[in-house]
Amino acid sequence: MSKEKKKKSVSLSKKKARLGWVFVSPFVIGFFLFYLVVIIESIEYSFMEVKSLPEGGFVTRFVGWSNYEYMTRTLPTFMSDMWGTVSTMLYSLPMLLLFALFVAVILNQKLRGRALFRAIFFVPVILSTGIIAKSDAANNLVTAFATMNTGEMTTVAEEATSAFSVDGLMYYIEDMFTFAPWLLDFIETAASNVYAVISQAGVQILIFLAGLQSISPSLYEAAKMEGCSSWESFWKITLPMISPMILVNIIYSIVDCFTRYDNTVMNTIQQYITLTDYGYASAAAWIYFCVIAVLVLIIFGIASRLVFYQGKER
Repeated sequence: MSKEKKKKSVSLSKKKARLGWVFVSPFVIGFFLFYLVVIIESIEYSFMEVKSLPEGGFVTRFVGWSNYEYMTRTLPTFMSDMWGTVSTMLYSLPMLLLFALFVAVILNQKLRGRALFRAIFFVPVILSTGIIAKSDAANNLVTAFATMNTGEMTTVAEEATSAFSVDGLMYYIEDMFTFAPWLLDFIETAASNVYAVISQAGVQILIFLAGLQSISPSLYEAAKMEGCSSWESFWKITLPMISPMILVNIIYSIVDCFTRYDNTVMNTIQQYITLTDYGYASAAAWIYFCVIAVLVLIIFGIASRLVFYQGKER
């Protein structure tokens, strides 16, 4: 009897695996038909000098590692921009994830107009995507919203500062955080980048919402019967159960930060492509890709150890 059950479970797992391949097959087929050739050509171009011809087309000449040496040594702005992008990502990633999780927990509660609030938080994602983000109308709307928020926050800060008779609000806050100046810098950066965090957190909020809605209510009911508070339920049930979604959001946020249209490194690569310097562009792209891949592997290796998978033995 046990053998029959084992065979059924194996066949069910195989069916699920086959169904998974069905869903990813469009990407797999497209990768081998279109992307693989382009990737191989970009690797070849990174070791070549590419010159365009007046009558059309271009000629190539093998130059070895000179393109990579130019991007890493001769052109100092490229490496400084890349490390600046990495530091910005590492600095903004905790703020982005905390904000997305906070909003997702709120939107997961039973409240009126919940669907409307979810749509409101996703609108900035649409405005900051692709062609829409580069249109004048979207830029004007974003600028107006950001200016409005900045003006309001400035007014509030001035009023709050004037309420203190000693040295003002900022001096009071700085005095509170003398033991941890890095925490003060983190809070100031978070406050000044409120709109940027909101505009980048739409997808992460949806992913967290999907994870929160997949948690069985019976777990919370059992915890409540055992006398657990809402705070304890969050740390003991909610956070472990959505830890796979946290890992997904970490990887997504890293990739999204490194490939945004306002990224300086991406703009540099695009400028070389526009100037038909495909050798420099390919070398810069592969250097950038290697840095991203190493960073993603390191963060994934650390974060995956903290992920809890229900029904899986650790």
